[in-house]
Amino acid sequence: MADSRVVYRIDLAQLKENFRFIMSCAHDCKLMPVLKYDAYGMGAQEIGAALKSAGAYRFAAATVDEALDLKKLQLDVQILGLLPPWEVAPAVAADIICPADNLETAKMISAEAVKQQKSVRVAIKLDTGMGRLGIQENAALETISEIVKLPGLVPDSLFSHFCTAAQPDIFFADLQLERFLRIKTALDKAGIKFAHYHHAAGDAIVKIPRATMAPFNLARPGGMMYGDNFTDPCRQIVELTTYVGEVRNLPAGASVGYYRTCILPQPRKVAVLAAGYADGIPLALSNRGKVIIHGEYCPILGRISMDYTIVDVSHLPQVRTGDEAVLLGKRGEAEITVGQWGKMKGTHGHEIWCAMGHRKKTEYIRD
Repeated sequence: MADSRVVYRIDLAQLKENFRFIMSCAHDCKLMPVLKYDAYGMGAQEIGAALKSAGAYRFAAATVDEALDLKKLQLDVQILGLLPPWEVAPAVAADIICPADNLETAKMISAEAVKQQKSVRVAIKLDTGMGRLGIQENAALETISEIVKLPGLVPDSLFSHFCTAAQPDIFFADLQLERFLRIKTALDKAGIKFAHYHHAAGDAIVKIPRATMAPFNLARPGGMMYGDNFTDPCRQIVELTTYVGEVRNLPAGASVGYYRTCILPQPRKVAVLAAGYADGIPLALSNRGKVIIHGEYCPILGRISMDYTIVDVSHLPQVRTGDEAVLLGKRGEAEITVGQWGKMKGTHGHEIWCAMGHRKKTEYIRD
């Protein structure tokens, strides 16, 4: 029997294999893996160490706390996106590459750099079409010219972010690239140069070769590294398992779960699994999803509870309390992927990974 209700296994060898594939697609770019939210909840230190050994150039984080944690791995770290005022001082002190998506933020970073008597590398973000953060094209030359004059700042990166790279039609992605390159040309003429230029995250690395060729020299893989099953040949690196807590025989007409969304038309043997939506199983899998027990698919019956999930095991006479149930992963020919869960929930792998509960026991599979 398992020694934990829920076990989350992460295959670091497969992670490195995925990373090497991405490197092979990246042309002129070094890779800056995105390890925000504790590497999508998988453990930034373990994931980061594996990626460093596989050739990562630097890392990307979302917050100063994440960046400070990643600095323990002794590679440069860039914060992506927003830098609120209370994160400026610790970011400057730790030599983190600070994002500046407007003049006001750049001035805060500059003032802190002067105060700490340091030179701070800044990454200036452009809004080429995402509409979220960044300097827009019509203001880029004037604003960036002001930023690079500020004391204590060293221009490290000029970057932006695609908003449609995962979609089949890359028309808008091409438009974003053209905007970026026009801005770069104007900056070049003004004598403003950066050490790094990057626009491509995971999907774009594979689908938009122009974004991985000069002048671009850095790219930011994220979900693809972990195998979100939208981009082959990267394979899923996670496995989520629980165990059969109880086996029960229910009569015809019995209801299963909250709100009686499942009424059995005939007697069924069911297994009560010791995991529910608090453990990361999407509620959207109620009456739709499946698990793997003894290498066979077992459909989910009724509404998933916070702590339990009920599945039909009528076709498995050998099922016993304590048997393993695979929620995500592969046994024999049967496989359940993050991508499948994402489609049922109307989302993608990033949300699935980040929604894993804290009760799980995390294990790492090494080389």
